[in-house]
Amino acid sequence: MIINQLTLSDNLQERPVNQGKAFPLSTRYVDLGKWRTPSVPWHWHSEPEFLCLLRGSLKIFTAHQEYILSEGDGCFVNCNVLHRMSRLPKTQAVFLAQHWDVSLLGGVRGSIFEQKYLNPVLECKELEALPFLLQNANQRRILEHIRTSCDAVDSEEDGYEMIARNELSSAWLLMRKEIPREARQRQNSENPAEARVKRMMLYIREHYQEKLSLEEIADAANISTRECLRDFRQYLHTTPFSYLIDHRLNAAADSLLASGLPVTEIAMNCGFSSGSYFTKLFREKFQITPLEYRKANADPNMKSGRDFLHLED
Repeated sequence: MIINQLTLSDNLQERPVNQGKAFPLSTRYVDLGKWRTPSVPWHWHSEPEFLCLLRGSLKIFTAHQEYILSEGDGCFVNCNVLHRMSRLPKTQAVFLAQHWDVSLLGGVRGSIFEQKYLNPVLECKELEALPFLLQNANQRRILEHIRTSCDAVDSEEDGYEMIARNELSSAWLLMRKEIPREARQRQNSENPAEARVKRMMLYIREHYQEKLSLEEIADAANISTRECLRDFRQYLHTTPFSYLIDHRLNAAADSLLASGLPVTEIAMNCGFSSGSYFTKLFREKFQITPLEYRKANADPNMKSGRDFLHLED
């Protein structure tokens, strides 16, 4: 299926795409080259994810890691890990993203499959993401199993569900070899710093139209401004105000397409102090002016980041 939106709840969790399905596995096709913004925003999901890069280059960010994938490479993203993805400047980024409910491989709760094979990976504290490089023999086999699983789902031929699950199981077994045993024995515990960052991100998204101070953002997580800055650097590799400005620009881009309001009014509605300052920042991010952005996206053959990102009310 071609993905045309990323549905996020208020806490930045992507809605589980396989919840309640009899066959809880889905494959989605993403072409970031058709987005007006070159990245998938920060989010997390309760389902594991396998990713295969079909064309171009892709950079994946987690709280503690950054990976650059080349054409043919892939990646595993663990459950509940805050992450984002971005294509590199002047490049394509076309990839398959496969999500599934852990019951697909684990079976009934408490089964040997869940306890012995799944939980040591899903609960591995240090495993946020794991890249698969085409040049590595074992990792190449993992990628082949993932692609075959994706192809089976796309075909919907008789027995495709069993083929897809079997290929996924084979990929999982091979992936376990890439994770040191001692790492698999260290289970996840709730990370209070990451929980704080999520609360502050949510506060910014709810109050971005207002004049926000660093103290107000920090208060949303009941921490000091110093801790606030440290948490943002550690988990998002940015500052609270850079995140705020970026969210305001994305909201303004949405408003440019959804309304006929003047640029200055949109700027004020999104928390900017002046139309000229807004236009300067908008040009730096999108490489065109707000009016040029509106005109370009009036073309029905063009797609905007708005088509690919939807926030629940």
